[in-house]
Order: sequence, then structure tokens, then C-alpha cells
Amino acid sequence: MTAGQEVPVSFPAESEIVSAGKTGFLTQGEKLLWTRYADGSTVELPGKPVGNSRSDVVAVTTARNVFKLYDMATGGEPVTIDLSADSSTYTPAAVDGSTLALWYLGELRLVRKEGDRVVHTTVARQYNGMRSVKYVIDGELAVASTQPGDARDSQQMDIVDTSTGSITQSFAVPFYLDRVAATDKTMAWFEDGTLTVRDRATGATTKKQLITTTEWMRVELLGGWALTGQRRGLDEAVSPETAPLVARSLKDGGATVLPVLTHRASSVVESDGALLVRGGTKEHGEGLYRIALNADGVPAATLVAASDDETGIGTPRYTGPDPVRIFGNIPFVIPRWTFNRTNMTAEFTLRHNATGKKITFPYSGGYRHHTEVNFGWDGYIDGTPAPGGAYTWEVTATPLNGIGEPVHGTGTFTLAHNPELHDYTSNGSPDVLARDSAGRLWRDDTSYPVVKLNPAGRSLVGGGWEAYDRIEAAGNLGGGKAPDLVTRDKAGVLWLHEGKGDGTFAPRLKVGGGWGVYNKIAGGSDLTGDGRPDLLATDRAGDLWLFPGTGNLNAPFSARKKIGWGWGVYNQIVATGNIVGDTPGDLVARDASGVLWLYLGNGNGTLTRRVKIGAGWNEYTHLVPIGDANKRGRQDLLAIGPNGSYLYESNGTWDRPFLPRSTTSLYAGETAKFNEFS
Repeated sequence: MTAGQEVPVSFPAESEIVSAGKTGFLTQGEKLLWTRYADGSTVELPGKPVGNSRSDVVAVTTARNVFKLYDMATGGEPVTIDLSADSSTYTPAAVDGSTLALWYLGELRLVRKEGDRVVHTTVARQYNGMRSVKYVIDGELAVASTQPGDARDSQQMDIVDTSTGSITQSFAVPFYLDRVAATDKTMAWFEDGTLTVRDRATGATTKKQLITTTEWMRVELLGGWALTGQRRGLDEAVSPETAPLVARSLKDGGATVLPVLTHRASSVVESDGALLVRGGTKEHGEGLYRIALNADGVPAATLVAASDDETGIGTPRYTGPDPVRIFGNIPFVIPRWTFNRTNMTAEFTLRHNATGKKITFPYSGGYRHHTEVNFGWDGYIDGTPAPGGAYTWEVTATPLNGIGEPVHGTGTFTLAHNPELHDYTSNGSPDVLARDSAGRLWRDDTSYPVVKLNPAGRSLVGGGWEAYDRIEAAGNLGGGKAPDLVTRDKAGVLWLHEGKGDGTFAPRLKVGGGWGVYNKIAGGSDLTGDGRPDLLATDRAGDLWLFPGTGNLNAPFSARKKIGWGWGVYNQIVATGNIVGDTPGDLVARDASGVLWLYLGNGNGTLTRRVKIGAGWNEYTHLVPIGDANKRGRQDLLAIGPNGSYLYESNGTWDRPFLPRSTTSLYAGETAKFNEFS
């Protein structure tokens, strides 16, 4: 074919060649189609194809034990072979013209229609092991099989005469059946980089090591040439050495090599021995090529049907969710990209737009038909939780098999973290606030990479916080980007500090005066069940008051409601959020003897009767409702004392709300430096 020549016939997109005759060819894709060479018209056929008939006869199975043979040259009514009355199943193996080869209870039967009769011829061998019919050779079938207990290298190939069912020859062949090619004179296969050629008449065998790779290779025979290459070189090959379809001269054991196609996706043999190959070349692109010997006796490819399929990797397309969310402390695959194929090396970089923090994922793959690349990202960058917000992704990819050019792509997505009680930096992990003796407020980010809570960086929030005698995490009171704080100054005025989502807080807003009557304040739990955090406080008379959240930053709480009395016995109350799996928020309280008690929220602003959690909690100076520290969907508790800090992970049950404590490295050896934690 000359450059620039137009081909009137189109090859159906994303399809493979199944069979071919003199007037057209059969493809399998979304539909089973016969395409005519003369005008490119197509005919859709029902059922599943049986195999390559090497003729214009197309064999399909349309129902259990029902087979139809269509003569596409004449277009007449199909010949139906109906074996549905048999209780056992016939499994299609191959087709030779109008003769079907069917597996039946370990037998290979040759079945054809003669007038109104269905004629069966049984091959005189029982095939009980692994079995496969791979080739049709001018009225012959090549039947490969193993017997139970056979070694992998003792595969047997029988040459069966399809007219009589007799076995004319038997050979030992490799285990991998698709590696064996056969004509009426020669057999050949490629194994571990070695081409083996056997003369069928004499049994003489030659072997020649041709390539270093041990990649899977398929062989086709054409005249005095062996055509070798990956069965699906475009999307399976991971080496430029095996991806192309090349012709190797049998005269010198395959040492003489001529390029034929850049790759082969599927192929069939025509009745005259020529090959029809779904593949591509740089000059003419993707399509169906006929490979036959030219006047010089050399294999040459001619495009007979062009395809719109792409040869290259394709521009990377981000096909993951947006926004992306990271769930749990175990890596969860979310970010993903789609390519035409993924046998490539690539580098994926994710960069946080606001901070410039980035993470890179290397990739090297070679998987059949895979078009998607995804990663199990645990939500960390350089060992610290990744900040939420806009990210730019960038990908550079190079084909492993050398087919196509390197590609580059870029785009954006958003990483969103579920709002948490203590996540002031919008990175999905809790932060703990601590005030030192100089009145400076510090923020410590945390991480929980495997089984332990760790610090993940400390930042200064600001000075002047000695003005407050209460600093409480209050949850997201106004519907902003992050949770908020409430503080009480020494004059009894309550203030609201709106979280900005970057670890800092907006200028304070005055909530109101008169809060000096309360000796304990706790915030963050939704006790009313309306989805908004509420505030709790106890007065010096021991009464417990509920201040329902409004969602309005300028007036965050509605009028107080008395929901309990006798709370003077407790020296700490902590609004933990939901720690046992129900929707309402909960409360824990420690009495003077060091016993910790659990109060479950009813969801209507009231609490259940208390349940004893355990004694010994008076060794801690502060109990901090840290939120979901281990990223398991429940609210945990951080206990801080002179000896360090400990994490009590929620167990999700009311009668045993916390697992045994685990030591953390948060504030290790420095708890005495701070006088307030929240």
C-alpha cells in the first residue's frame, strides 16, 4: 500500500478480528459484526462466535446446544444444528468451514449438517485434562491437551483430520498453548526468548535464542517466516523488544528480522495462509492489515480496513470524584485517572495550591485492558495530614512498549475533609490547643498513621490568651469553614472566636456577659439533634444548663434550659460528641473521687441516667474531647496529666465506651509548660 492511499472499509472501534473469508471479516466488540470488503457495509449477527472458519461461513452459538452457521457470501438462511435435546452440554472448540468441533463429556466431536441429518464424528481419544483447540490447518485441527499428573512441559498436541476424525500425528509441545503455530509442514513456538521450529514430517527441531526478555510471545507462520510478537502488543507488552510484530526468517533460525507492524492486537489466518491482523503502523495508524508474501517472498502489510482507535497512551483524564475525600486511617483509593492503556511509566504529582505542599506517586504498570490508574492515598503529605482545598495534579507518562509519544496532563480537584470538632486546619486530623504560662496559645496538629496518636507539627496561634479563664472547643457554631472556640474573660464575658480553617481565628465576637456564674463550660456536642453544636454549663449551685446552638454566628445560642441538678459533685464535664454510635452528642463527667461517668444524649436536649466508666481518672488535669483521632468514625478522648498524654479511643458501646488507653507522644515531657488545653 502506498502512503496516503484511502481505504473505503472501516474497522469497528474497540473490536477484535474473529474470523475472515473471501468476501469479508467478522469482528467482536460491542456487537458481533460482519463487514464486507466490497462496500464496507456491516451485518449484525446474534449469539457468540465459535471461532475462525477461514471461510465466509460464520458459526455462532445462540442458545444452549444450539449453533447456527451463516454463509455470508450468499446471505441465505443459516444452517441450524440443534442439539438442545441432549441433557449434557456441548462446548464450542473450533470451526473448520462448516464443521463444528465441540467438546462433549471429555470427547472432541466433529459435527456437521448433511441434509436434514446432524452427523457426529468422535475423535478417538479421551481428553480428561486441560484441553484446547487452537489452530485450523487446511482441513486439520490442532488439539492440545494434558492428562492428569502430566508435567507442565509434557503438553500433547494431536493433529486431527476434520473429515475423518482420525489423529494423524501427535507431538509434545509447551504448556502455553497459544505459543504454538502450525502449518501443514511446520510447527513453531516461542518460549523464554527462544524460537523453536519443528519439521512435521521428520521431527527435526531447531532452537535459537533471539531475545533476552521472557515476556509472553505468540508465533504465526507465513511461508519461510515466523511472525512473532506479543499477542496484544499495544496494551500488554512492557518492552519495545516484544511489542512489534516482526518477521523472522526460518532459514537462519530467526536471526534475520524485518518489521511488519508496530503492534498486533488480534489476528486470524485466511484460507490461503495469509494473516489478517488488527494492529497498527506509524504510517497508516490503527486498522486491519493483511500480511502476505510479496513478490520477493517477504511478508508485507497492507491496510484493508482503517480504525479510529488511538495508538498512543492518550491524554490523562482525571475521573475520580471531586471533591476527593479521605476516609479512615487505612489508605483508601480515591484519586484516579483514565488513559487509553496503562502499560507505561508515569509520575503523578498532587500539589496543594494554597501552601505548595505536594506528594508524588510513581507508577509502572502493564496490565491487560487496564485503562485506569488509582492510588491508595492515606491523606498524608510528608508525614503530616494533607490540607483541604484546591489541588493541582500533574502527570507525565511514557509508554513502556515504545508505541506512541510521552504524554503530559494537568488539572485540578478539591480535597475536602468532613468537618470535625477539633480540626482547625481543614486537613482531616484533630488539633489540640494549649496555652503556656506566658499566655501564648499553641496549636498542635496530630496524626494517626497506624496504631498511635502522634504530634504532626506545632504552630503559634497568638499571644494575649491569659485574659481568659475558660477556652473551650465549641464545634462549628456559625456554619463556617472550621470549628470555633468560645472563651470567657475574667469579667465573665463570653466570646466567640470563629475558626478560619487555616489554623487561625477571626477577631473575637462578643456573645454576652454574666457568664461568671458558671464554674464549668463544655461545648461541641449536639444534644438537641438539630445538627448544630450546643453549649453546656454548670453553675455554683450544681445545676446543669443547656444553651442550644442556633447556627447564627452573631447570636450563637438561644435561651438557656435547665436540664439537670446535682452536678456540683463533678470537677470536670466534657462534651465528647457522639462516642457510642447514636446520632445525639454525649457527655462525660468526673467526680471528686476520680470516677468518670457517661451521660448519653437523647437527642431532645436531655441526658440519660449516668453509667460508670471507671475510676482512677483523677490522675489527669485535663480531659480534651479531641474528636475522631483515629479516623474510625467515632469521637475519642484525650487525657492529659503530669505523666504525659493518653488517648482513649471510642469503642462504640454505651457499657464500655472506651478501649484501654494508649500512650501518645503528644506533649511528651512538657505538659507542665501549659496551664490550659482544649
